[in-house]
Amino acid sequence: MASGLMRAETTGTAPDFNQVYELLRADVPGMTDAELNSAAVNGLMEQLHGRATLVGGPEEPTLPTNGVASIKSAVLESDVAYLHVASVGDDLANQLQETYHAMTVTNKIVGTALDLRFADGNDYAAAVAAANLFVAKRMPLLRWGKRMEESQPVKEPIRGPLMVLVNSETSGAAEALAAALREADAGLIIGNSTAGLAMTTMDFPLKNGEQLRIATSPVKLGNGAAILHVSPDIAVTVNPADERAYMKDPYVTLARADASAAMATNDFMPFVDHTSEADLVQEKLKDGDESGPPAPVPAKAAPKPVSVIQDPVLARAVDLIKGLAIVHESRL
Repeated sequence: MASGLMRAETTGTAPDFNQVYELLRADVPGMTDAELNSAAVNGLMEQLHGRATLVGGPEEPTLPTNGVASIKSAVLESDVAYLHVASVGDDLANQLQETYHAMTVTNKIVGTALDLRFADGNDYAAAVAAANLFVAKRMPLLRWGKRMEESQPVKEPIRGPLMVLVNSETSGAAEALAAALREADAGLIIGNSTAGLAMTTMDFPLKNGEQLRIATSPVKLGNGAAILHVSPDIAVTVNPADERAYMKDPYVTLARADASAAMATNDFMPFVDHTSEADLVQEKLKDGDESGPPAPVPAKAAPKPVSVIQDPVLARAVDLIKGLAIVHESRL
């Protein structure tokens, strides 16, 4: 058994699946055919990274329908609309529009951060409908299967600079939405390259009642270019674990592994003069100045601390939105 596997390893190629399966089946003590089959299927699904998935099983999670609970929103720094989409699905466009316009009632919004990090979905028509809120011109937007959708600008668009946040777990219809917005010159993409899973799928029935969903062909932009991994216009690299923490609270200060990492975020501190007023008085006395210390100055109340966005991707997006808004204002 070992010699057969060793020969395959030394050739630089993976062992033959059927050979490995049969050897494991025959020689692993206590392993049933059902256990081995389950391990093999789960391994395949994991290695295919979303290009094939099992659907219809009893443990399959229920995805949001009709846009329920798919958006998280906030107004950042008094004037930036933050819209986080968990899944691109039915009614997303209505939710985005209603949420955004509710913000404008009490705030002067200067731009929008559309956060598609960790977002997914397979409703490409919903992606087009959401893009329509930001796209100012009519143009071919997305193609999938035999279907092609043009943008349809709305009467009340979401105006101002748009930053689209993505990462390696932005997939499917969320990738298509990001790519379409950039293609239409509606916004810039910030973050890391996406998963590369903007694809149409086919479902194949299996004997156990589940279905095997296989990604068969890439979704394309209106110009015919396939949407593969969507690369950002501005790359901002963040540790995946940190990014998940920032998604829960963009203002959280994360603990660093060591002091040197902390110094890296505060490099100017070694150059700050830490000399106190008492130290200065002592120096004057040493130099022969005995006029004594100056009259005490009433202490000023400490300023109220200001919350600072710690999420590097979101912070970059907010800075760019504010900067572009200022430039736009100055040109009016």
